[in-house]
Amino acid sequence: MTRWLWLLVGALVVLGAAYFAFLNPDGVELHLTPGRTTSLPLAAALLGAFAAGGVLVGSFAGVRAGARGWRRWRTARRARREGRRAAAMARAQHLVWAGDYGKARRDLLRVEHGAVPSDATRLALLAEAHLNDDDPAGARRILEDGLHQTGPEPRLLVLLAEAAERTGDLSAATDALARARAAHPESPRLARRLRDVHAAAGRWSEALAVQGEILLRVHDPTTLAREERVLRGLRYQAALAEGEPRRAARLCLAIAREDPDFVPAWVSAGELFERAGRRFTARRVWERGARQRPAVVLLERLERLNASEGNPERTTRLYRRLRRRHPESAAVALLFARHLIAHGKLDEAEAALNALPADAAGHRLVHVLWAEVHRQRGNSSLAAETYARAFGADLGLAAPFRCAACRREVATWSGYCEECRRWGTLEAEVEQAS
Repeated sequence: MTRWLWLLVGALVVLGAAYFAFLNPDGVELHLTPGRTTSLPLAAALLGAFAAGGVLVGSFAGVRAGARGWRRWRTARRARREGRRAAAMARAQHLVWAGDYGKARRDLLRVEHGAVPSDATRLALLAEAHLNDDDPAGARRILEDGLHQTGPEPRLLVLLAEAAERTGDLSAATDALARARAAHPESPRLARRLRDVHAAAGRWSEALAVQGEILLRVHDPTTLAREERVLRGLRYQAALAEGEPRRAARLCLAIAREDPDFVPAWVSAGELFERAGRRFTARRVWERGARQRPAVVLLERLERLNASEGNPERTTRLYRRLRRRHPESAAVALLFARHLIAHGKLDEAEAALNALPADAAGHRLVHVLWAEVHRQRGNSSLAAETYARAFGADLGLAAPFRCAACRREVATWSGYCEECRRWGTLEAEVEQAS
């Protein structure tokens, strides 16, 4: 139907042009150039001018329509390309989640025709696939190339820091995290990552500076308490890194006064004073720490120091004071009994062991101490029987079992350590001895 309509319109146009030419047979002169003139029928000149105008308008409209078509084609082509990339991205994310990292990398690179992706999201996914596949060097290479195109993208810089840290380059990890923090200085996550990398590299002063910035932005009481504990630990490490022992000891002592339950500060302060030749001050520091918290590490050092000075009675008096101050501490009672047995005060040792609460009296170490009391009294059969109760029927050669990785101790063997989540690491006592 449309074709016949166009044919009818064309026939009417031809008839109208012929009738117009019939009505205007006279000629008209047209000046093509100043020196050139031609003569045409008036109808032909008018119809030619009309046709030229129509051709000009049609050409302009055709150019505009062609430009619109070209833009639509390019937009559609770009949309198809982005669609393929989005589909590849979705497939790669699913493959990474499923653990097929090699195929995820191949799908991402196939869409990019083997080149490094210029989009930060695809670049991060490709780097994560390398990291999850235990290839930090490959991830680092891809991220370093991609950052030249994307600029300092924080997400990519964090991944670069992880890759550099896993390859052992803590300096590069620090630099990447510092660049990420420059883009997002308010991020607590970036600050903590940078602090941890500084700590891993032993740069305690830098870690302390970052931790101070973290504390300024913390308002939650629970989080604040946790971050203050971290700050205390970093201060302790920075104090140990001091080159002058007396200054380091004073710094440790200041930490111990702020938090009396922080045993490492008491221990290290005393050791540093002892190293500096101030044994009296070292003993006073350890005694103050033991009064606050009678940790075995402090009591052992006090026993050693008093024994080296030939004054074990000082240790005896110390244990008596600690027993009155911390009557609930089984460690103080057992160490006191051991000290008394070692110095032949068996009656006092028996009294100390009999004073133990019922829940601690059946412990293996208590049986060992009782056996030593019986042995020193010359009652060998009773000592042997008590030793047997302490170590059990297997004489301690099998149970308890201890994890070779995390040193967790369990009464019965298992193929899986719930502490460090490893398999086949639990060993018997006799295996650890070998």
